[in-house]
Amino acid sequence: MPRRSSLFGPALRPPGRFLAAGRHGAALAFATVAVFAAEPRSPLAEQPLAARSGPRGATLFVEMPSAHTGVVTENRYADPKMWGARYHEFEIGEIGTGVAIGDYDGDGRPDLFVVSKTESCRLFRNLGEFRFEDVTERAGVADKGAAAGVWKQGATFVDVNNDGRLDLYLCRFDASNRLYVNQGDGTFKEEAAARGLDVRDSSVTGAFADYDRDGRLDVLVQTNLLDANAHIEGQANYLFRNTGDGGFVNVTDHAGISGNGQGHSATWWDYDDDGWPDLYVGNDFLSPDKLYHNRRDGRFDDVIATVVPHVPYSAMGSDLGDLNNDGLVDFMITDMAATTHEKDQRGMADARGRAREEFNETIGVLQYPRNALFLNTGTGHCLEAAWLADLAKTDWTWGPRLEDLDNDGWLDLFVTTGMHREATNVDLLTRQMNAETATERLRVMRESPVLAERNLAYRNRGNLEFETVGAAWGLDQKGVSFGAAFGDLDGDGDLDLVFGNYEKGVTVLRNDSDSGHRVIFELRGTRSNRFGVGAKVEIVTGAGRQVRYLVIARGVLSSSEPVVHFGLGEEVEIKELTVRWPSGAVQRFEHVAADRRYTITEPEEWHGRPAREPSSSADTRVGNPGTVGPALAAGREESKSRAAAGERQPYEHSLFAETSAAHGLAVVSREEPVDEVALQRLLPTRFNRRGPALAVGDVNADGIEDVVIGGTTQTAAQVRLGRSDGTYAVDPGAVLPVDGVNDGPVLLFDAMGDGRPALLVTKGGNSLPAGAAEYQPKLYVQDEPGRFRLAAGALPELSLSVGAAAVADFDRDGRLDVFLGARVLPGLYPLAPQSALLRNRGPATAGFEDATELLAPALRNVGLVTSALWSDVDQDGWPDLLVALEWGRVTCFHNEQGRGFSDWTERAGFAAAGTGWWTSLAAADFNGDGRMDYVAGNVGLNTQYRASAAQPALLFYGDFRRDGGEPQLIEAYYEGDKLYPWRSRRDLGAAIPSVLKRFPRNNAYARATLSEILGEEKLAAADKFMATELRSGVFLSQPDDTWRFTPLPRIAQIAPLQGMVAGDFDGDGQADLYAVQNSYAPIAVVGRFDGGLSQLLRGDGRGGFEPVPPAQSGLVVPGDAKALAVLDLGQDGWPDFLVTRNNASTLVFERQHEPGLRSVRVQLRGPAGNPTAIGARLTAHYRDGHAQSVELQAGSGHASQSLAAAFFGDPTGNPLARISVRWPDGATTQHDVPTGTPVITLDASR
Repeated sequence: MPRRSSLFGPALRPPGRFLAAGRHGAALAFATVAVFAAEPRSPLAEQPLAARSGPRGATLFVEMPSAHTGVVTENRYADPKMWGARYHEFEIGEIGTGVAIGDYDGDGRPDLFVVSKTESCRLFRNLGEFRFEDVTERAGVADKGAAAGVWKQGATFVDVNNDGRLDLYLCRFDASNRLYVNQGDGTFKEEAAARGLDVRDSSVTGAFADYDRDGRLDVLVQTNLLDANAHIEGQANYLFRNTGDGGFVNVTDHAGISGNGQGHSATWWDYDDDGWPDLYVGNDFLSPDKLYHNRRDGRFDDVIATVVPHVPYSAMGSDLGDLNNDGLVDFMITDMAATTHEKDQRGMADARGRAREEFNETIGVLQYPRNALFLNTGTGHCLEAAWLADLAKTDWTWGPRLEDLDNDGWLDLFVTTGMHREATNVDLLTRQMNAETATERLRVMRESPVLAERNLAYRNRGNLEFETVGAAWGLDQKGVSFGAAFGDLDGDGDLDLVFGNYEKGVTVLRNDSDSGHRVIFELRGTRSNRFGVGAKVEIVTGAGRQVRYLVIARGVLSSSEPVVHFGLGEEVEIKELTVRWPSGAVQRFEHVAADRRYTITEPEEWHGRPAREPSSSADTRVGNPGTVGPALAAGREESKSRAAAGERQPYEHSLFAETSAAHGLAVVSREEPVDEVALQRLLPTRFNRRGPALAVGDVNADGIEDVVIGGTTQTAAQVRLGRSDGTYAVDPGAVLPVDGVNDGPVLLFDAMGDGRPALLVTKGGNSLPAGAAEYQPKLYVQDEPGRFRLAAGALPELSLSVGAAAVADFDRDGRLDVFLGARVLPGLYPLAPQSALLRNRGPATAGFEDATELLAPALRNVGLVTSALWSDVDQDGWPDLLVALEWGRVTCFHNEQGRGFSDWTERAGFAAAGTGWWTSLAAADFNGDGRMDYVAGNVGLNTQYRASAAQPALLFYGDFRRDGGEPQLIEAYYEGDKLYPWRSRRDLGAAIPSVLKRFPRNNAYARATLSEILGEEKLAAADKFMATELRSGVFLSQPDDTWRFTPLPRIAQIAPLQGMVAGDFDGDGQADLYAVQNSYAPIAVVGRFDGGLSQLLRGDGRGGFEPVPPAQSGLVVPGDAKALAVLDLGQDGWPDFLVTRNNASTLVFERQHEPGLRSVRVQLRGPAGNPTAIGARLTAHYRDGHAQSVELQAGSGHASQSLAAAFFGDPTGNPLARISVRWPDGATTQHDVPTGTPVITLDASR
């Protein structure tokens, strides 16, 4: 049989310039021949691509008929046991078949191997021009006799013996797997037993990688169900190490690969980019997915719970690739969430309605029945962005594949879909349960229709935006499809597609792309495995950076051509090409021409530093100890112990470092779960997970800021006093009770006019009925520094579940007043609770009065308050009030010089942003015009919810039972122009029994609109709440004295914004924004909004923002982040951050010093009654004429109070010239800036 003249193919010519570099990029250009004298070929050899397939027709891909290709297969699923004794094994674990693409005969054309379930698999040799020859028998890979009827699953073309020829590994069910070793003459010899790979189990796929980096490919053999009666949880997987002498040895137990599962995909993914392959194992049903971190000593640790926030419930296929072109490899794993309301309600909606979050937590990681898209951050923690990218639902998905299908430089997505029957259909399952015998139950299933779905394709438009293009690209074939593989079958440089089908032959599609430059790289290892599996290839063009990680077994049950493909769009040259080999060698090439196929040969000798060899500990932790002073040395050991327990250590060159343990601030506040749904049926969210709150101030007047961490149902509020060595200790004079009710916001301010901060502790949550006395806010005052006592009667009698608290002297009488924004009326959501404006009556009366009705009656029932902020909106010297609402607007109340408040929401332009689920507020001058701009946090775009003015998210509240009892909550959404309920028939029927009578069959309910289910009359009579805007954004001041809403960058929409602070955090003289994220409040049927890790946004001074990646910022906050406050731990003039998390440790992020950068902290000494000058505005004037303004506030963001100080960058090239202050009483002063002083105190008397 024809073969290449050598391993490296036909005569190829070396292009361009070659460089070699170590880890840190030091490069040296030298003559290729001199370095590679021993190599038979150039390290970078090229050959031209074939002409494109032809002018593109109506679609990007064209299905090639078998009469032309010669690819004819049978896949009849003919074993009677599939609908008999082995039905469960067949349906759950062994239903699919795969395909493999690879050039087994070395003639330069990739060939096909097609798996058939119960017939002989077929091998097709590529003859060129999309014609193939069936060489199955001649090649020696035919199944004969009874072997043909053995169920086959996955297939992989792989070089197991490192001889440069592709062998073939085939997984089978309840029969020994096959290993066909390439003999080099066009034939194969079956040697599974001889080489130790004759696993007899429920093998699904063989995933090969050199996990120990010895130059030889090892393999993980994944399994599923073998005997459902004996082990419904599935089988154990197998890890085999390649011994190098032609054989493999089972190292499963030694390596730490443990547990049973119903596996569908296993993908090697170097998630931490350390050069050592890690392994993601996708499991169906009860056994959650696993992510095995490679410890580099032959062993693995499952780190799934610390690296990703959640996983699919029924994990199917998986794939990897850099979706956002940030140089980090991302990961996608699929489930079977339906793309339409009707399909979802027919099955999965009912299953979601029975979800229990507590059950999921017992297995270490939450499972949700939808796809997951993990965005790699380079920190050991991933963002999850499936909803944001509109990729959470792709129907019953088997094989996801991430490839650049249109050669535009962005990875697109193709998925295969369908199922032998609609096995989750509620009506079908009901009929099965009603059947009297097992045989009858199988008959019911078999006689139901096949779930034929259309395959789906999504074009990547960049910025995590994908558009559906299945039909436009010719990739919407309808049926039941499984394994899919890509390869350049016609040599024209774009990727063609082959996928297998249920009960029919394989589908072959030609890519007819006629635009976009492209390039393909074949890798030839010398010290690494011969095909370079596990190599990382990076390119830099004029359009940016792209990266690929070479893995052959991807998607499901299949392997693609072992090459690296890049689409280049309009770029005709690669400026720099870098190959990081599994051996550690690094090659760099410059000025590589597009539209070629290259072969890159690894150098046989390498004297540089190994690629990607960071520290030896697992890269799965939060924060880092950073560079801290000697006083914190004792805390370092605790930080190290936290590292050993799973908390991350320093990111190289990050802006901030995590130092909570060193400061004595690693506080865990525990929350006792409350069954709020039992209090109010169909409640969409919970209110007992809003803490802990946070307040920062100098409690004991020692010049060091102290910290108050609010209480939860199980943990009392704590006052922690700062000490001179930088650590914090609990204040023994502040013993606050645990009363089983969550604290709401807490505030430190001079309530009594005595110069000492009092502590206001509000109550929140939904654990007690409305009106309960436990919701009474309390004021604690100090008789001496650090000793608090309850000031009985200082506050009026109130029963408020508080969502926001903020302090200001709104009437300018020298005394600080309080706004308490109520979050919820317990048991009566979403009715508006009563908020309160409390006026300070002065030291003579030592208390506050409720002035709401007198001064601001519109505030009383303003809505569901989540955040509040006092700010002088119109610069008249009087603090106005901004309030963020759920199911409402960001509302502005203008201060009429202390005589009352008027609603300016429309007038100021805030109403134009629409209604939302606003979560948080922060203020700064982001556009440099001297006026405050306002950031409003929202729920974001990474949830199941969508909203617009034309099609808002809706909530109906009314008596749909018509029994005069408790009203019901109905969530609704639009699909097209029709309105549907979110909840399933089971859920809705439990609250409104008439629904079950009206729709005795679930399929009918699934098709019905909301009005058909409940009736137009009842809907019209109900209260209706709507949200038209879910994006977080900034209200920027305009020349016409209004504010215009602009959404924050898309990555900031990945989770709800909770605590937010604004200020100059990078020292460039411009205001930035930092926000912590996520919410665990949604009920289990919805799932947590947990895709974020917090986000730093660098302001450009013109109202725009640049997202700072977590690895660069060092700000990594997984979990249910809540309050966020700014303080200055090192008294160095730089802002540091303190973050609370519900049911998790508090985090501290300390700003790291950078050469040439300086920051100044400016604090004010105000008059009696307002000693920290709350409400003052400070403006820093720079040498170049620009200015930055900051207001001092007490209460903002999410239940947060920062240190009452302003932080201004003092750049060397553009230093601070002076600072002007407008004091709370309206007086103004000007101040010079002393040189070299990090902390400046300005006095009102000067």
